[in-house]
Amino acid sequence: MQTQPTVAIAGLGRMGYPIAANILQAGFPTVVWNRSRDKATVLLERGAVWAEKPGALTQTADIVLTSLADPTAVESVYFGPEGLLDRARSGTILVDLSTGSPDLARRIAAAARERGAAFLDAPVAGSIKAATDGQLGIMVGGDRAAFARCEAVFAAIGKAAFYLGESGNGATMKLVSNAILATMVQALAEGVALGEKAGLDPADIFTVLATSSAAAPVVAAKAAAMTERVYLPAAFTLALMQKDLWLVLGLANELQVPMPATAIAYDMVLAANATGKSGMDFSAVALLMEELAGARES
Repeated sequence: MQTQPTVAIAGLGRMGYPIAANILQAGFPTVVWNRSRDKATVLLERGAVWAEKPGALTQTADIVLTSLADPTAVESVYFGPEGLLDRARSGTILVDLSTGSPDLARRIAAAARERGAAFLDAPVAGSIKAATDGQLGIMVGGDRAAFARCEAVFAAIGKAAFYLGESGNGATMKLVSNAILATMVQALAEGVALGEKAGLDPADIFTVLATSSAAAPVVAAKAAAMTERVYLPAAFTLALMQKDLWLVLGLANELQVPMPATAIAYDMVLAANATGKSGMDFSAVALLMEELAGARES
């Protein structure tokens, strides 16, 4: 009988914690690290093992997953003293589930190869609920053999894992996806604000949209929040969307790809954050649009 690989998770935040819980639930020997140990208490009670430093994960685990807040955190955990690359063993697979830049993914992959390890950029699509339910979509770039070795792990945390080719391609696909998502929600927010200002009931707007050619999963998913103006708790915050769209525009600038709609979506997300909405769900751009249009009384 084939022994299951030991899986480690670095980062037990809003997405990392449920991912770690599902890895543990699937029966994988599990090692965890987080900047604050208290986040791991329940996982440790259920059988996970604690690592004192990120680098310790690569000493005991066959596959190391990282779920971190931003590229700065990723740089630190991978390249810092006692980081993952500092202690990586030959044959270890490092998998970053965070949203980051393709360039950073390629740099980590090159550094991993120098140490005989493999790296996959594998950002995830889905909300905290999807992470909790093991229903994430996973977009993967990097070594094909490493992807194959991780398929059982991906199955424990997601509904589908897509192999997209060379290092950086997973990160690129996630940026493409979030650019489209942000522009769709910005267009939705503008349309709803216009309809409200003209006298339409928001509930009626979403009822009609659901049967029209504008129907889309994100329209249905954000209908209740926009109708009731309830943007907490956030499935994905405006602060995180601002970070991701900045990465999108940076890649577009590098490749000389005009993205006017995405640039406007970025500016509106920035404006929403500047007016105190950064912790709200990213669909709260609708609240900003209502405020700008004077479409609904507070």
